[in-house]
Parts: sequence; C-alpha cells; structure tokens
Amino acid sequence: MVTPPAAASSAQSKLADQLKGPRQRTSPEQIERRDSDADPLTGPGSAQSSSTNQGMYLHWDGRKSYRTRMPAPRVLEPVPELSHGTADGNRVIEGDNLQAMVSLRSQYHGEVDFAYLDPPYNTGKKDFRYSDRRFRDPNATADDGVYVSNEDGGRHTKWLNYMGPRLYLTWELLADHGICFVSINDVELFRLGLLMDEIFGERNRLGVLVWKQAVDNNPTRISVEHEYILCYAKRADSVPERWKGTSPAKQWLLDKHMQLKNEVEPEQLETMWRQAIRDQKRKYKEALEKGRPDEEIDLGRMDRFRNVNENGPWAKDWHLENPKAGGYDYDIPHPITGLPCRKPPKGYRYSPESMDQLLADDRIVFGKDHTETAQLRRYLVDAADALRSVIVIPGRHGSDRLNELLPDGTKRFPHPKPVELIEMLLTAAGDMDALVLDPFAGSGTTGEAVMRLNAKDGGIRRFILIEEGQPGDPYCRTVTAPRLRAAVTKERWSSGFSFYETGQQLNREAILELEREAITNLIVQTDATGAGHGLSKINNREAQYIIAHNARREAVCLCWNGRAESTVTRDVLVDMFSEAKELGLKKPLRVYGSTCTVSETDSFRFLQIPDEIIAALQLMEDAVEGEDAVAATDALQEINAIGAQDER
Repeated sequence: MVTPPAAASSAQSKLADQLKGPRQRTSPEQIERRDSDADPLTGPGSAQSSSTNQGMYLHWDGRKSYRTRMPAPRVLEPVPELSHGTADGNRVIEGDNLQAMVSLRSQYHGEVDFAYLDPPYNTGKKDFRYSDRRFRDPNATADDGVYVSNEDGGRHTKWLNYMGPRLYLTWELLADHGICFVSINDVELFRLGLLMDEIFGERNRLGVLVWKQAVDNNPTRISVEHEYILCYAKRADSVPERWKGTSPAKQWLLDKHMQLKNEVEPEQLETMWRQAIRDQKRKYKEALEKGRPDEEIDLGRMDRFRNVNENGPWAKDWHLENPKAGGYDYDIPHPITGLPCRKPPKGYRYSPESMDQLLADDRIVFGKDHTETAQLRRYLVDAADALRSVIVIPGRHGSDRLNELLPDGTKRFPHPKPVELIEMLLTAAGDMDALVLDPFAGSGTTGEAVMRLNAKDGGIRRFILIEEGQPGDPYCRTVTAPRLRAAVTKERWSSGFSFYETGQQLNREAILELEREAITNLIVQTDATGAGHGLSKINNREAQYIIAHNARREAVCLCWNGRAESTVTRDVLVDMFSEAKELGLKKPLRVYGSTCTVSETDSFRFLQIPDEIIAALQLMEDAVEGEDAVAATDALQEINAIGAQDER
C-alpha cells in the first residue's frame, strides 16, 4: 500500500488554557492524569510505515497518479462585497476544491487541526458530477462534466479518481495532531475506507461512527436509517488518548441550565432544574412510545446531574475509588463527626496531595456521617462524555436550520448536515483555537458550527470553507455565504468571514503580468511568515508600499510597477521604513520587488518576484500542460516509487 511521506509538524500554538483564564478549581481528570501510572500511547502511528508491495490494497485505473496529478495554484482573489463582518481568519472560497487546496498549501501545509469532508455519495441521483477532461488535466475547465448514473460501469473508478487527490491534499494540509472526519453512506463506504487506509495509514484509523439520522417505516428488506462518518488521524500517536466531547444530552442540560439561571431566582434554581430534568425524561418516554424517539433528547445517564451550586450542575461520583486493588491508603476526616470516613475497598485513586487539592476545591461530597464513603463532586461541564460510535441526531435538524436562516433554502441545497453534528465532532476532537477545513462546504454548516462554538466558550477557532456549486448555481454565493451572514445577524455574533474566488492559473509569466492588486493578493496568500494564520492586509489608501503585516506586526512591502520598473532603491526603502513607523509596524521589513540595489541588513529582507512566489507555490519552472503534464506526473510517480523501494 503506497502511503505519503511524513509532513512538516504544525507550528500552531495551542491557546485553550489561556482562553479559559485562571482556574477556579482543579479538574479531577487533570489530577488523575498526573497520578496515573498508565503507559502512554506507543507505536509510530505514521502512514509512512506502510508497505507498497505487500498485503491487500485498493486498485483502480488512475491509482498511480492521483497524488501527483494536481492543478497549478491560483490567485485567491478577495471579493469584499461578499465578505461579512470581522473575518478573524475565517475564509469562504468559491471554486474547485482541488485548485483551492493546492493554492492554500504555501501557508497552510501541516497547519489544519480539524477537517470535515461531506463528499458526493455517488448515489446516481445527481449528487456526483464528473469531468473526464479535468481528470486528464486538472487545470482544464469542467464544462464536459456530467452527473454519474447508476448505469455507468465506471462510476466507482470515477469516484476514486475524484476523491483520491482531494483526500491526499487534505492529508497534506493536516497538522501531525490533525483529525479528519468524512461522511459517507454504504455506496462508497468500503472503497472510501481502503482509500483512507492507503493515504492516512491503517494504524491511524481511529474509528467509524454511525449517525442515525432518520426513521424509515417504508416496506423494504432493510430500512436504512443511518450514515457513516470515518475518522482518521494524521498521526494517531500525536492525538490525545481520551477525547472529552459533548453529547446532545450534555448540551441540552448545559443550555437548559443557562436558560433557567437567567430566568429564575437563585434559591429556586435547583427546584426548577430538577423539574426540567423530569419533564424532559417524560417527553422522551412519550416519544419512544409513539415510535419517534429521535424527536426528543434522551438524557440517559446524564440525568444524574440533578444538583446545582454556584459552579453549575453536579452529581456524586464513585470515581474516588481505585479501579484495582492497591490504591492509596489514608484517612479523610468527616467534617461533622471528625472521624475517618469509611474507605473504598480498593483504596483511593488519588494521592494524598491530590486529595488535599480536591478538598480545597470543594470537590468532595460527604455522607451524613463517617460510616459512609466520601464521593467526588463531578460538575456537568467537566464530565467526560466520550464520542459514541452511534450518534442520534435527526437529519431534518439540518434542513430546519437552513430554512430558518434562508427561506426555502433546502429547495436550492437539499439535505444539509445538522449544526449539532459538526459541533459534536468539533467539541470532541478540536481545540478552542482549531483551524477547521471543509472542502465540501455545501450550505456552510461547518462555518456556523465554528462560530456557534466560539460564541459559547470564547474560543478562537477559524474555518476555511471551499465550495464550487453546480452549473447555473454557485452555492458559495447563493447559499454558503448568505447562510453564514444570516446566522451572524440572527445570533448577533461578533464574527464574520472573508470571501475569495479562485482566479487565474499561475506560472512564471502569469505572475510577471499581474497588476499590483493581484500581486498583492498573491503575496498575502503565499508569504512564509503568514503560515497558519495568514497576513493582515493594509488598505492601499493608507500606504504606498506597505501591503500587509504578519502576526508579529512585521511590515510586508511591495514595489511593483510591472516587471521592468519594480526596482527597490535606497529612496524606496526610506519611504517603506517611514510608512512602517507611521503605521506602528515592526522590522525587519519583508520587501518584494523585481530587483534590489541595496544590500540586505537586519532591518529588511529582499524577496524577488517571481522567484519567491514560485518557491512558495511549489511551482515547477518547466511545467507542462495537458497530456504532457499527465505523462510527467506519471513518470515522477514511478521515480518516487523506485526511490521508496531503494530506501527499504
């Protein structure tokens, strides 16, 4: 099985702990991890360790070249009139997702934390459009594209040729700790699994989720009420051993508590809280009896969080006892009798020092006297709720939400995914500062889920959504962006996005012919200091030379009047330094131009156009097109395979 080389590790820092602010109490999970002597995850967990010539693998016509048959990068041109609010790094990109992802590689290679893909299911019902011309030449238009029907004998081969390069680019963009979820039904489930095993490596398969999203009472052999979500890691050994997710039950309880907290007096809160739990259990029981359990949230074991204090809902937990014999042996005095409480049969799970911390944080619940064993006070917000392999969220929630934001939105885009589904996956597998990629953005559900979570927990997650639409209806403009704008307006979120469209194909000559604004957009897209975060563009009315700055507020400058009149002189540099000072930007300046007559110093670095951009975009100087490009990439694939065999 052929697998890709290891990618560069992510440089993106994790800010979740900083965002939470000073801790008011210590989480028992933190103490347990500190005290546990369990072995850490072992093994390489890398796709690199797979063999190319042994065992079983997926074969189809086109397999040899799907990793190298890539389009040339494009300029990602901003469309201000379609952007909305404060972007905060959020991007909506209109165009072919393969072309867009290639164009993102220069700044986002190895930077994506979380990817969600909702590709065509290849059902034969006008959901998968295939262009043979674009398969042979990824830079070609897709004007010959047609919907693949069930009668097409090559339908599965076409789907693999479509998905192979897109999954491989997703793999490239993921950070080492990155997670990829892919939705699918049973038409392509088995081929998708083998393809992802090949690209990600079987050892990096984390599991397969079953999403129960409908109730089917139609007479048939097997009533299909579910879909699948495949979950893979870039490197499984770089992913936490435990995920702490949010189930629909936990989320319902958190939302209900917040609602009651804002509506009732503090002394009435616990009474009303317990009544709300009883009412919800009754509603679910009634729905179950009517054969419609998906209409109500099943609280399940989460109903044990019946108690409330100033820190939120909590429940008693027997988590203090060691899971096996040989736990810690010490006394805990009862606060009323002063005598040692009854000890757990297998001893305490936590060390004496950790127990002192739990006592100080008021995390221990005592019985009426010392004859009862002390228990742990577990708060709902801290409750570990693993991502279950079976998820029950009605699929119609997605349609209801889209129609709520865009009247008759499902007539244009049927079957959107529920926001709750993406929220659940993100909460379990993504940090509070995750960079989220969705190359099949559709109606924009993933973007709304990101903004909704940020509004809930103060996170700084960012999204990159890519959507091409279909002939006659570019969903990006008619559905994706309008839906996100409507959600921001309706929920009054202090967020937004920048809208881009894929521009012209790039090579050396094309770059040199670009106008100043297009060159500016290209530099903002490719400059190395924007990796993972991008550059902040400067309004061209504010400066003559400075076009942007990076996260360190270092100025990025451009001297461009065409290939013949773009020389950086001493006078030009003086003006650049003056502008940087006026704008409060830092050195060293990153100076783009065709030539430079001044030697570099610690205060500036010269970056030659087009060479710097060509290197960032990984463009081949002697690039060929069409059938010649196919032959060249096939030859390169063979050379790489021979090299890999020699290394083994």
